[in-house]
Amino acid sequence: MRKLFFLLTVFASFLSAQTPSRAVLFDGTTATPWVKLMAQTLAGIVNRDSARLYLQNVYETWSYSQTDEQWAALYRTRGNVQFDAITSDTVLVNRFRSFLRRGIRYDYARTFGNFPGQSFMWQGEYAALIGGLTDRLPLTLNMWTRYRLPVDDSVQITDSFDGDPSVYVPAKLDTASLAWNSASLTSEAERYLTMLDWGIRVLLPRCNPAKFYIREITDFTIQKKMFQVNLAGSDDLKIDSLAPPRFDILERIVSYLHAKNPSSIFHIYGWIRPEALTQWFAYFGASFHETLLGNLSWHSAFPVPARALTRPSMVRADTIQVRNKYYLLFLGSEGDASNWVFSFQSGAWLSPKRGTVPVGWGWNLSLLNECPFVAAYYFDTATPNDGFVSVLTPLGFSYPDYWPSDVWQGAIDSSKALMAKFNVTDVYGYKHYEGSGSKYYRGKLITDDFQLDRYAQFQQAIGATSTILFNSIPTAQHPTIYSNALLLNHKGDGSFYGDVFNLSSAATRIVGNVKKLAKPGFLLAGYQRFRNDDIPVGSMGTEDLTLSRLDSLIKLIKSDPIVGADVEVVTPEVFSVLMRRNVGILAVEDESKVPKEFGLSQNYPNPFNPTTHFGFRISEFGFVSLKVFDVLGREVATVVNDARPPGIYTVPWDGSIFPSGVYFYRLEALPIAGNAPTERSGFRETRKMLLIK
Repeated sequence: MRKLFFLLTVFASFLSAQTPSRAVLFDGTTATPWVKLMAQTLAGIVNRDSARLYLQNVYETWSYSQTDEQWAALYRTRGNVQFDAITSDTVLVNRFRSFLRRGIRYDYARTFGNFPGQSFMWQGEYAALIGGLTDRLPLTLNMWTRYRLPVDDSVQITDSFDGDPSVYVPAKLDTASLAWNSASLTSEAERYLTMLDWGIRVLLPRCNPAKFYIREITDFTIQKKMFQVNLAGSDDLKIDSLAPPRFDILERIVSYLHAKNPSSIFHIYGWIRPEALTQWFAYFGASFHETLLGNLSWHSAFPVPARALTRPSMVRADTIQVRNKYYLLFLGSEGDASNWVFSFQSGAWLSPKRGTVPVGWGWNLSLLNECPFVAAYYFDTATPNDGFVSVLTPLGFSYPDYWPSDVWQGAIDSSKALMAKFNVTDVYGYKHYEGSGSKYYRGKLITDDFQLDRYAQFQQAIGATSTILFNSIPTAQHPTIYSNALLLNHKGDGSFYGDVFNLSSAATRIVGNVKKLAKPGFLLAGYQRFRNDDIPVGSMGTEDLTLSRLDSLIKLIKSDPIVGADVEVVTPEVFSVLMRRNVGILAVEDESKVPKEFGLSQNYPNPFNPTTHFGFRISEFGFVSLKVFDVLGREVATVVNDARPPGIYTVPWDGSIFPSGVYFYRLEALPIAGNAPTERSGFRETRKMLLIK
């Protein structure tokens, strides 16, 4: 019977995999803004429990103009979807009329912008928000007539999340008697802020308590029933460019959501300006996700059977050994943002050059977790040269050093779960900075640097195998153990969004940084925006690279007559293993390679300036101490002071703060049986070295 049940299950799965699913593809290339708003609202409603409506060119990401077309093709081939293409908005509404309960009316002429170049229909966005909570479409007067969707005077909103009482709200937002349409309000900003104040009091308690949306509304906002505002400052960086009344509204919202999520972070989607708001939000236990594009309701609703995700760039640590080389890593930036995650990394993922050079692709693991088809596609099509890192945290775009203590453990647990699911344990972190560098705003510190002790503690707690970060300390491009976390900082050497417009100049800069390293050396050679091959060089930013140009850049670096032959470009996974071996936190996994005895090697290089490396062997689990002394026998540095398993270790030491001269370094190792030192005398050896500046 069990065998028959198993065969029937397999057969049913086979039939399911072979049977095409049908869905609608709405091409909104020529649609008006109010039709696009309607289409996004409709997609959010009908895609709640299944992927039914795909939007093409309704709200496509700016970073790659073929994003919607490419995903549609993949859903046809890999997802076995048959799309019914529709271009008429009336036909579209009729197709899904059974999902709808009439409409919400608004005045499309009511527009507002937070900064030059922005203009949105603020009544329209609130009509969409209310429509998403009540399964109604936002309609102008003309659309109301054309679609034959009645509009009531008021509509009841029921809380589907945590039991707040139902409430009736206006369904005709253009009614003159409503507070936000008062003749006493002299500007669109006043009218919009009046509506937001009402929304916080009436709508926010009936919206999703774990998700919030800021900026232009999308189908994802509607699908997840998020509360939404469209607020921003006048400057990209300066946090006080957001006017106080608008900041007051945001503070009310995030304070409310923090209270609703006392033991876990909540998520904010959309986009923020100024960018330092990401830091300020973190103080309230939030994580942010850039999601200014459409179709996330489709991606998150498309069914994918649960399975393990593997990729060819995963490596076994016991197969990699450190050699006398310069190891270089190139990371693709913007991986925290949906405009890269869902745009095939701005089209670079589709380059025929992908796979020919080792690179690191940044990913927002939280977004990949929301959208399993997208995650499976990237894992299934990755090559051995496509390395993966988590940016900026496994939980998204946020800063653990600012998360309050009440959400700390929940954030650790959730991060570990995502890292385990995707088997991505290396992290890249930087702060979206404040224009002045560092300042207090409303009692909260906003700064370019991490509160490093707390940040490193979080990285250690989630099991991050390595963390590359952009920070003032530790010393740039030197792998460092800080609060038990392995950190590699790359601030101040031109590698962060480095200028790669002229490849020869970029190669010269990178080679110059290589020459500052002792071998084995580790260099994040570039944190760049990868772009698709079709973009002309003159149309890209100075920090942008196609994979073809990256290939040329690597060849220029390797052609250097002094260091080129010793340069090896690797993936983040290999880079991480090599760094861990080099600093001595990765033991020998193969028992056949366990040293037969303790030992201390001569440091190299010797003489040195300012960095050298100590090599030692541990034959039994024990407590290890490695210290440096001056010629008078005074201890000047502790390099290692912990318990270690058997293995061969190499650890660096930076003597830049010490004067030239003779120094001694001493290794002491005491075997441990169980949890206590043994009665054996252990091992002790001292060697001499010379620092010359």
